[in-house]
Amino acid sequence: MVKLHLHFGWRIIKTGIAVVICIWIANLLHFEYPFYSAIAAVIAMQATIADSLNQGINRMKGTIVGAITGYLFALTPFNNPVSIGIGLIITLAILKRMHWNEAMNIASIVFIAIMVNNAGHPLSYSLNRIIDTALGIAVAYLVNWFIYPPHYQIEVERCFQETRIKVINLYQCSFRSLLNQNTYITGNDIVELRETLQEARALVVKKRKDHAWGKPKDDFRLKYIGPLCRLERMSVAIEQIFSLSEKLIHPLSLELEQDLADLLTKSFCLLSLITEPNMAVAHDLFGETEAVVEDIYRKLGQENTYSYVDSNRGYILELLNWIKEVTKATRGCLGIS
Repeated sequence: MVKLHLHFGWRIIKTGIAVVICIWIANLLHFEYPFYSAIAAVIAMQATIADSLNQGINRMKGTIVGAITGYLFALTPFNNPVSIGIGLIITLAILKRMHWNEAMNIASIVFIAIMVNNAGHPLSYSLNRIIDTALGIAVAYLVNWFIYPPHYQIEVERCFQETRIKVINLYQCSFRSLLNQNTYITGNDIVELRETLQEARALVVKKRKDHAWGKPKDDFRLKYIGPLCRLERMSVAIEQIFSLSEKLIHPLSLELEQDLADLLTKSFCLLSLITEPNMAVAHDLFGETEAVVEDIYRKLGQENTYSYVDSNRGYILELLNWIKEVTKATRGCLGIS
């Protein structure tokens, strides 16, 4: 027996509800073609309320322009394929001139429908298409607004936290791999981190659209843009550390290995605080991490450093730069001044 596992969200459910309401109202008002209202509702039902409004506005623009040009061309004595094509070109040119490119598809459909199906009553047919569309858009917008409205704050924070955990784990694994501690990460681990970040970006974009309903832009940057940018910087740094683990020449000198192990311990403890901030220890850990980095820089700057770093000087300098990038982003996450 084949088992079907169905998973769908509120947008699908709300689309069905909007179509039911549209057809019910259209039948109640004796609309000739409830189909057009239902189609408008399906198209206007979007992932965010802002997108529903924008999609509805674009559809109304296209419907109105298509209805007007369709009505005017239907009045002419030339109703043949050539005149329909010329009228469609003019309709699209008008929309292009008005910078309403998003409305071109629906305007084309409405224009053609009027020219082909008006049954000798172009005015009533054109007005009915506008009313049908307006009903579908209004119902979709109201359903999206009142029935489980899309708020992405919880989803964004969930995705941020998932990304933070992956960043912490991959940082530790990539650093241990660099120290040749029999810990390895794969390209798939990096891909999974990228995919989680991509999901976070998509959710932030959706949240930004809903956030446009009145809250300050600075508040949005602080809560969403800033954390996302810092996680992206950490992700890039981890990828580079992972790359360095494949380039570093082993064995390392005992002193360098001890310094790097100390740096891993302190920087990892600091980075771990981004999931559960503890400001009582954050400042001290940040200072200790910076001190270890500066100490390694100091040793690399001494004249006789070959026994300390061997042929890895360039790689270690690059590593320190990426460690500083991680700690800088961590400082931003924790609000350390």
